[in-house]
Amino acid sequence: MEIVTFEIAKKLKEKGFKELCLAYYTNDDILYYNYSHKAGASYTDCYLSHNLMPKDSVSGKFADAPTISQVLKWLREEKKIYVEPCILADADTDADGKVINEYTYWSFSVTHIETGDMIYFEYEHIDDKRFDSYELAALAGIEYALDNLI
Repeated sequence: MEIVTFEIAKKLKEKGFKELCLAYYTNDDILYYNYSHKAGASYTDCYLSHNLMPKDSVSGKFADAPTISQVLKWLREEKKIYVEPCILADADTDADGKVINEYTYWSFSVTHIETGDMIYFEYEHIDDKRFDSYELAALAGIEYALDNLI
């Protein structure tokens, strides 16, 4: 389970994300997991018990901290934006055009679901950072969507 970063959690809060989450951040960037001391408490009980804490206080909840998967689903269903982490291949060549090193890396694409228009694809932004993992590419795609499309 991968939780979004504090910065992305703040942006999600600003953009109206209101899903039940297994974790939350305090305003001093500390991640806490929702839990209950009652044996057999349900997920809803756990969430509600923490939701009663004063918001924006040092010891209370500041922003929900959803999983990457949860945000990708929210973007698809609520905002009609499809963020897809993808693996790409590239190669280094010498002066004669001979391939000297082949490698793969992670990137992402962003598509508008209702129109099918591709909004962002790595090949159009060749100088952008390449990512070492699916999760890092997903987080970059989520941040791109939050900063530029919502």
